[in-house]
Parts: sequence; structure tokens; C-alpha cells
Amino acid sequence: MLEPAHRVRAGGLLLAATLWCASLAPAAATPRTLGAAAENQHEAVAVSADGAVRLAADAPPAPPSLGAYRRFGLLISPAMPLPTFRALRVMYGAEVLPGTALLVDVRASADGARWTPWATALASGAEAEFEEPARFAQYRLMLLGGTATPVVRSVGLTPAARPARYTALEDAPAPVAPTFTVRATRQGLVGRRTANGHRITKRDRFVSLPCTCVLSSKGGDEYMVRVTYRGRSAVVPVYDVGPWNTKDNYWDPQEQRRFGDLRQGWPQDHAAFFEGHNGGRDGSGRRVRFPTAIDIGDGVWWDDLGIKGDRAEVEVTFLWMGRDPLEPPPAPPPAPEGQPAAPAEGQPAAPAPAMGRHAPGDAVGA
Repeated sequence: MLEPAHRVRAGGLLLAATLWCASLAPAAATPRTLGAAAENQHEAVAVSADGAVRLAADAPPAPPSLGAYRRFGLLISPAMPLPTFRALRVMYGAEVLPGTALLVDVRASADGARWTPWATALASGAEAEFEEPARFAQYRLMLLGGTATPVVRSVGLTPAARPARYTALEDAPAPVAPTFTVRATRQGLVGRRTANGHRITKRDRFVSLPCTCVLSSKGGDEYMVRVTYRGRSAVVPVYDVGPWNTKDNYWDPQEQRRFGDLRQGWPQDHAAFFEGHNGGRDGSGRRVRFPTAIDIGDGVWWDDLGIKGDRAEVEVTFLWMGRDPLEPPPAPPPAPEGQPAAPAEGQPAAPAPAMGRHAPGDAVGA
């Protein structure tokens, strides 16, 4: 359950701050709505009576993108309602033994349906800041180990003070999601597990992107892309991490990228291959033998896009960042009674008739 805690002093003012300590025990399943995250996901972890989380004894090997660990599991909390916030302080108690690893991530949402990217690999006591005010938060635990397992005993999220931001166009329509042309490869790997716990099936329909920050929950569709190839396209979720990097958010503006010396839309593995970035190696030091910034599931590759071979150049639209450019624009609001309707987007406005010269049968707006 969620329990409010205490008041804290920040910036010289006494601010109401609520600490929400989430129980790590499984909760009853709740129905998902389209676009929402899978609630309270437990994948290959065991939760003891005291709420501590460990790797399950039969946990599968970690996906290659997360390292050579013999066991891997994850837990995603339910969406937690909080007082409106723009930053979160993360506190957790954990035992991370030699040969094990623990990744703690958080994200935020204004409505519980559209989520920010995950703020990843946070140390206890770290703060994550978000672009817009939010009212819901989730945390994600990724546990990695072998014979030994990390143990997580508690997780707490506290809204952190930030100055208010004001924008002149708060009601402006959502921007169009950006699209970039990148090299792609076919996913394959039928029977393996992805970084969100999904087991890959024949002709599966998902993609891998090189950042854990946009990894959807298992069965969720929080982060979707539109992939287009020679006039054919498909919208699919992000279920795995890779192919090369795990921290390359190349779709974000340059000032927000982990590789801040590279322009928006130019993946680090492409820069390594074509320009010798990082000595021709990816972020973990592997030599980039061929450029590829997205892996595409076989069903999308063969059936939806009709691609031959195992490599191609595709256009990728990152749909959590804005409006799908292939969807029709929203209809204009109805005009007040007695006023002409607003023209549809891309259509010329109807010219006003000249005073005293408009006659029945005249063409208007031709």
C-alpha cells in the first residue's frame, strides 16, 4: 500500500512533500487500456513475505544487451498517484553482491496513459527531472545475477521541489513526431527473451532500440514506432534493447542525448562505422562491424514491410514524442453559429465575397 510520510524543508521554504513507499508484494491484476503500461509486472523475480525482491531460482539468462548474466528478472510497480511534480527523488534499500547488478529506473505521466521515457540506472538518493508536470510515477527494477542475486528491500519516491515553468501555448496541438532514416537489421532470435521479458515467437512484431529508456513493459505499448520501407509501414512497440548500444537516445535533441557530441537523428553506431566515432566502437567498446540502429521483428520485416535479406534502410517515426505524421489531423472545432467553418489543414481559406456583388450561383471558395 502507499503511505504518506513527512514534510521536508527545501530552498528555505517548508514545502509539502509526500513520500510514497510502495509495497513490493504482487497486487491484483487490473485491466489495461490501450496505450497504458502493463501494471505491476513481475518477471522472473520472487517476492518474499517481508516484501524483499530477489531473482527467481529459474530466472532465464539476461538478454545479451544487458550483459553476460546467467539470471535476469524485472519488476515494474503499479502507477502511483502523487501530488503534481516535475522531479522525483528515488530512495531504495538494496544488497548488490559481487557478480550481481541492479538497475533502478523511474518515469512519470500526467494522465497515467502517456509516459515519459525512463530515467535509467539511478543511484539511491538521485533525482530525476521531467520536462512537464506529472501526477503519476512508476519505478522499474532490473535484477541481474548468477549464483547470487541482488536483493531489493524498499523503494521510495519523493516529489522534489522545482520552480514552475510557464509556456505561452499550453493548449497548442501536439507536435508531429520526428522521423529519421537509419540502417536496420532483422531481429530473428526466435525463442529468446527480450529485455522486457517477452519470449520471441515466429514472425513476431516488435522492435529493439538502443536505449533502455524507451523499453515498453511486457505486453505494453507505452513506446511505439512507425517503421516505413518503400511505401509500406507498420506501427509496433519497443520490446528489446540494441542492436549495438543501450544508452543511445539518438531520436532526442542533441542537448538531451547521452552522446551529446552527435546531432539528433544520427545513431552512435552509424557515427562509429562511417566517421570513426569512439574509435569505430559502440558505447561498450565493441567494434561496429556494420551500422544498425534498430532491430525489427520477423513478422514486421517480412509480412508488413516486405523486406528481402537481413539488412535495409528504413524510416523510423518515434511516436511517444508527438503526433503520427500519417494520421489525419484533428478536425477543426465547429464554427460559431452564423460563421463559416475553418478550412481543413492544408486547404486554402474561402475568399470573402465582395460587398454587394455576390449573386446566387456564384462560386465561393473554388
